[in-house]
Amino acid sequence: MAFTLYSLIQTAILCTNAIAVLHEERFLGKMGWGVDQGVGGFGDDPGVKAQILNLIRSVRTVMRGRQRNIREKKKTRQTPLIFRTETLDEKYGWCCNSMAGRRALKAVLIDLSGTLHIEDSAVPGAQDALNRLRQASLAVKFVTNTTKESKRNLLERLQRLNFDVQEKEIFTSLSAARSLLEQEQHRPLLLVEDSALEDFAGIDMSEPNAVVVGLAPDHFNYQTLNKAFRMILDGAPLIAIHKARYYKRTDGLALGPGPFVTGLEYAADCKATVVGKPEKTFFTQALSDLGCSPSEAIMIGDDVRDDVGGAQNTGMLGILVKTGKRKKSKLFLLFILNFFHCHVFIVTNN
Repeated sequence: MAFTLYSLIQTAILCTNAIAVLHEERFLGKMGWGVDQGVGGFGDDPGVKAQILNLIRSVRTVMRGRQRNIREKKKTRQTPLIFRTETLDEKYGWCCNSMAGRRALKAVLIDLSGTLHIEDSAVPGAQDALNRLRQASLAVKFVTNTTKESKRNLLERLQRLNFDVQEKEIFTSLSAARSLLEQEQHRPLLLVEDSALEDFAGIDMSEPNAVVVGLAPDHFNYQTLNKAFRMILDGAPLIAIHKARYYKRTDGLALGPGPFVTGLEYAADCKATVVGKPEKTFFTQALSDLGCSPSEAIMIGDDVRDDVGGAQNTGMLGILVKTGKRKKSKLFLLFILNFFHCHVFIVTNN
């Protein structure tokens, strides 16, 4: 029997999957190809080894996802609403980064900056896409790591851009940080923009005993960071509102708070407590008043690590938009997932 190109591709995929299912610590780890060996992070230029590892893990994810999809179909036949991935109209820049062909939904979590808007400009078609979600009778909540402004200022910005949003629908990393400060009774040295301070009204900031870092371009100077560094050396906990590496502005990408938090971690030899995305507790807090479990919700955002990865680690479906900070040249792994997802989607809908 002659080998065709299709049979060769099938053979290559099966061989890759066979390697992928081997225990990483017993086999790949001993070869120097373990989970934390040489893969690199999002935003790094992947080497050949990193690309091969990403391919192996992508194939493994696809094979597991296909079996999970079959099981989920049996469970969701009696559910009142079936959400199909193809209903996310690609003209709004939405693509699915999951192996599930269909899923019963009750709630949608949506990122804001880079997903619905970029500073004072709405993403084209975003208002219409949001209206379509609301017409599907889904609970909607907006979850954001934005620390440049208070929830009130953020709401006013969205309403000026003609988004149908209520204040109770917005859950921010500032809210999560305030909750932690109140629980632990910390008096923070706050590194956030002045426009965000009103979300910490009533918090005692005299004689600070904790360092809280958000996005604060006006305060990221040597004197302030050195003060934070010395406090941490004296025993103050380091709390990161989030650790985004960068975000999208109208003039291009800009540094997020992540590099500054990482610098303090390195200098003080400590580990920060992160309260925003991609932490699991952030997503579960956001879902807590929507009356649904993570398996009944999806997350839509422009950050493959904080939005999609965080949601998937919580048990949600993650959907990546093609707007905001996404850079095609940096998404080798995502390309592999999307490539194989197309084939799995066709197979499961025959």
